[in-house]
Amino acid sequence: MRHFIECWAAARGHLREITSRDVDAVLEPLRGHRRYNAITALRSLFRFARRRGLTFADPTTYLRGGRGAGRTVLPMTAEQIRAVQQAAGTPAQRLAIALAAVHAARPGAIRGLTLEDIDLPGRRISIAGHSQPLGELTRNALLAWLDCRRATWPDTASRHVLITRKSALGTGPVSASYLAGYLGRHHRGISLEHIRRDRILQEALATGADPLHLALVFNTGHTNAMAYAGAARNLLNEPSRTGTSEIRD
Repeated sequence: MRHFIECWAAARGHLREITSRDVDAVLEPLRGHRRYNAITALRSLFRFARRRGLTFADPTTYLRGGRGAGRTVLPMTAEQIRAVQQAAGTPAQRLAIALAAVHAARPGAIRGLTLEDIDLPGRRISIAGHSQPLGELTRNALLAWLDCRRATWPDTASRHVLITRKSALGTGPVSASYLAGYLGRHHRGISLEHIRRDRILQEALATGADPLHLALVFNTGHTNAMAYAGAARNLLNEPSRTGTSEIRD
């Protein structure tokens, strides 16, 4: 993306001056996945610019990405969602699931969450350094778990939100195996990671498969944001599609 902007800067003083010919010029050397990813990024850039009033027209509206370039994943089924709801039997489980299902938090970020990352009066939460609003579902799960935490381990020195009988004796996070085994693995193989990915995919489906929006909301890299956007676009274009492939991020 930076390369494109640098090319345009030599002859254009503002994004609103970019034409479809300028877009064609930077895309012309690209083929395959590189071209598909560039088209996706440019569409996202100009949609963002129009929403912010930086441009009046979108010079990428005519572009068509190569079919098959995006990875396809499928949303969780109703049965899988019910299995997750049934598995959330304890305050700790409900909190971990809420963090994955609402904030798309990675298991490692859930383990690393500390009390300092929580701003209850301001209704904010910082996950892996990314501050975001604290939704009602997560807030309620958090309050329930913190009550349980205080009652069970009132004198612990640990500042981590999630603690266990073992981790409460020290200051480190709970183990990865604890989160994966006790909290993160549910019926039919649904895990916290599966829930997290479904959250991002649902956001992509609800917001027009905009990778820039996904990157800003979930603090994910542009490559993964474009992969989720491509998967959502495939589902929107072909609702009956049943093939799946894993997005690795």
